[in-house]
Amino acid sequence: MPILRGFTGDIRTMPPDIYVNEMPVPQEESFNMPDFVLGFVGKFDRGPINEYIYCSETPTKRMTELLRTVLGEMSDSGCKGNQILTHLHMARAKKAVFVRILGAGYATSNLILTDSQETPIPTLKISAKYPGEYANIFTAEVIAEKEDTFTLKLYSDLDGYETYKNLTMDKQSKNYAVKVINEKSYHFVLEDLESNAETLEQKKPSITEQTQLSGGSNGAAVTATEYIGTFDNGTGKRTGLKLLELAGKQVTDISYIGFSNAVADKALYAFGEKYNNMTYCGTNGLSFGETGEDVIAYRKTYDTDFCQMVAGNYKANTGAEISGACLSAIVHAVGKVENSGLAEECTWISGSDELFDFDQLSLLYQNQIGCFTLKPSETGQGNLGWRMGNDYTLAVKDVSGEIITDNENRKVNKRRLNSWIENSLFFVAAKWQGRAMTTKMKRDAEVRIRTFFDQLKQPVNELDSAKIEDYSITFDESANNIDVFLQNINVKHFNTAEWVLLNFAGGTNAEIE
Repeated sequence: MPILRGFTGDIRTMPPDIYVNEMPVPQEESFNMPDFVLGFVGKFDRGPINEYIYCSETPTKRMTELLRTVLGEMSDSGCKGNQILTHLHMARAKKAVFVRILGAGYATSNLILTDSQETPIPTLKISAKYPGEYANIFTAEVIAEKEDTFTLKLYSDLDGYETYKNLTMDKQSKNYAVKVINEKSYHFVLEDLESNAETLEQKKPSITEQTQLSGGSNGAAVTATEYIGTFDNGTGKRTGLKLLELAGKQVTDISYIGFSNAVADKALYAFGEKYNNMTYCGTNGLSFGETGEDVIAYRKTYDTDFCQMVAGNYKANTGAEISGACLSAIVHAVGKVENSGLAEECTWISGSDELFDFDQLSLLYQNQIGCFTLKPSETGQGNLGWRMGNDYTLAVKDVSGEIITDNENRKVNKRRLNSWIENSLFFVAAKWQGRAMTTKMKRDAEVRIRTFFDQLKQPVNELDSAKIEDYSITFDESANNIDVFLQNINVKHFNTAEWVLLNFAGGTNAEIE
């Protein structure tokens, strides 16, 4: 079991196999295994870009129902983030964290209202008071009153209508539109564009129907910069993947939504190494084509066991698209950890933008690139049997620089299960963190830690299946703190070679013509 990432002390003082870092957690005697929580960064119809959205399904409401008012409806077209909500709904995902991103132009998003001259020119500009936080979907409606006054209705999809009556363009008036709205509105800011009209009546805006800005963006393209995000040292505000870092200890399986780029992907797997999570990336927009040479070359640009590369894009039976990276994250998070989702068939997937033949699947397998395939037993029958074609995705070389061989079980589920165990040990050993350990404390800690591993090997609930086959653990009786007291931990995973072979071959059914 590898040492946890993020350690900043003297590595020579640490036990050889694991380091339990300090983490403030509840001190109860009973402890529960943490859930797998998805994390996504991408484009949505609506929602803040300076706050992450954590959603947990309730007994009475599905996750997608709860998200509707924040990120918008799940969709079969439009923003990729809203399309992924369709897949989360069909996969019955329970918990996820979402980060919305916009192109660089989001802060300049505005509506321009023209004046009442025969040849109208701009007279008022309406912008979001907090660009990015509330510049989502807003509408302006002007209603003419008598002479030079007018009513302005401003609508934000987050908080209903704001109505202002008896407004004027007279800067000396207490009802000057810019002064009134800039002082009172929670969402909007007005700017006088200094119309050259000769009268106040002509200067007032002439729009009598609703004018709408959609999505809080002026259409600027979203690039790797937005996916990686920013961090402001002064305000503490974050965006993009840097915003997801605030939930780094909660999320377990992370992906960009329908985006892959060399720079952004590097930041993604660095995130996984820092927070001990599993990340999933695409193939940098490359098609596998005839030989997949470009995709294979891209896979060779990184060597880490914290990131799975997945080829292809897939489509739900409703039409909603999803990248292989996102689909793999979902399948792994909703599937049982002991089989890493390999047994999870994506019954809602109806097709792929690339169909891989046996030679291509062999190349993917040999180069540790994941994909989803339709079982041969289902081909031609119209049945939906899409699942992971292979799950050999992890590091190319071990810590000594030697090439890892297949019999060392380079599988996503092993990395995720190790990560899960390591993160769980934070909670198990938390009550002894930072304390000088007495003999009784050592005995209590040993019982608690062994109980934790015993329950992984043989769950108390008979309906749960075992997570590991066996384990061994040693303790240092001379240690005076928990980090040194906990010594060698060796976990024996179940042999998954059979699963890999069956999935690589495409199915368990023998077909006889």
